[in-house]
Amino acid sequence: MNMIVSALTSAYRMRSNMINSLDVPRTLNQTGDLAFNVAAPRFWNTFNQDLLNAKTLYNFKTRLRDYPIPKI
Repeated sequence: MNMIVSALTSAYRMRSNMINSLDVPRTLNQTGDLAFNVAAPRFWNTFNQDLLNAKTLYNFKTRLRDYPIPKI
C-alpha cells in the first residue's frame, strides 16, 4: 500500500501535469488531517516549483534551507 500518491491523472501533456504535486486524501476530522499520509503531501504541495525542480539533492537541500516551514 502506498502512503503517498502522485496526483498525475491524465496521459496528455498539459502544463498542470508538469507540476510535481501529490494527491492529498480526504479526511473526516481534524485528527485525520495530522496523519502522515495527509500532512506530508499537503506540505509538499506548498513548495514552489523552483524548489521542486532542483537537479540534485544538494541543490534541493540548499533551497529548502531558505524555505519557511509553516506551523501545524
